[in-house]
Order: sequence, then structure tokens, then C-alpha cells
Amino acid sequence: MLSHWLGWILFFAVFLHKIPEGFTMASVMLAGGRGAAAALNSALFLGAMTVLGVLVINLEPSWVRVGLPLSAGVTIYVAATDLVPEVNREPGLRMALVFFVGVVVFFIVRLLGPG
Repeated sequence: MLSHWLGWILFFAVFLHKIPEGFTMASVMLAGGRGAAAALNSALFLGAMTVLGVLVINLEPSWVRVGLPLSAGVTIYVAATDLVPEVNREPGLRMALVFFVGVVVFFIVRLLGPG
């Protein structure tokens, strides 16, 4: 809705993110004592809701003005409350370096993208 370049970047980011997210969802269900069927169903539900979100935005493009800031806010919240403290708890530099490499990659993609 905003640009083709941004659309492709978001597509690949979501695609790459959904694979480990599905595994995480299933492992949480298994760790919580649920069975394999509940784990599979939770991962499938996550994928179905992602596809539903894409369809809703395609049917009502004006919702992008609400959806993008909302998803950006949730991402920033999760990063600030869950990921950064986890990086600080890990001993050594490896986790911190991985985190900062991700930040650098973000800024490089931002610089290479259209104005």
C-alpha cells in the first residue's frame, strides 16, 4: 500500500519470522503439557491469522494507516520488554553482538531503501 519495495521487505521479514514463531508457539504448548495436536493447531492458527490479516488489509487498504503503527508499536514493546533484558542477562558478548548486528542490518536496509 505504501511502496512495492516496502511490501517486499515486509513480506520476506514476515515469512522468515513465521517459521521460528510457529516452532515457538508449538513448543510453548508442549511445555505447558498440551499434546502434539494442540501444538500443531496453535501453529496452524497463527499461520491462518497471518493470512487473514493480509486478506483484511487487501480488502480494506485504508486500515494500513492503523495496522502499521499498531504492529510497529507492538514490535517495539516486545523488543524493549523481552529481548533487550534477555540480551543483558546473557554472559559474554555473543548475544549482544547478534543483537547489534540486527540493528546494523536494519539501518543498512533503511539507507538503501527509497527516500
